[in-house]
Amino acid sequence: MAKIEASVVIDKPAETVWKFVSDFSNYPRIDPDILEFKQTSMGPIAVGSTFEANRKKEGKASFRTVEYDPIRKLSVEVTSPRMMEGTRESLLIEDIGGKTKLTHVWDLKLGGTYRLMGPFVARSIRKLAGTQISNVKRILES
Repeated sequence: MAKIEASVVIDKPAETVWKFVSDFSNYPRIDPDILEFKQTSMGPIAVGSTFEANRKKEGKASFRTVEYDPIRKLSVEVTSPRMMEGTRESLLIEDIGGKTKLTHVWDLKLGGTYRLMGPFVARSIRKLAGTQISNVKRILES
């Protein structure tokens, strides 16, 4: 339905940025709406790992890792709530001479009443993506 991207350059090496963004316990610091983000599958994070987020406003959401390429790319797909099912959220990491370009990409797939509210949801997600990567930059550079 809609593809949303936000990027930022962080004055830290790619490995440092990767370590932070691939540790889901950091997500309440990245997104103030997240109360808790935890892995629900066993073992190390890999393709197929599952997670659950508990959000202040939207309640619980479930995710599955669909791409995991250390220090390059991490993608999760929403498995619930149903109206966002299939939405993919990706973090892309690019080393640029000792600094890191972090790009947050959302590929929105909306169903039910969310489909009717598509432009409003897209605007909200665009703002959220920018806030999240700005928070990563602020946390890592402080």
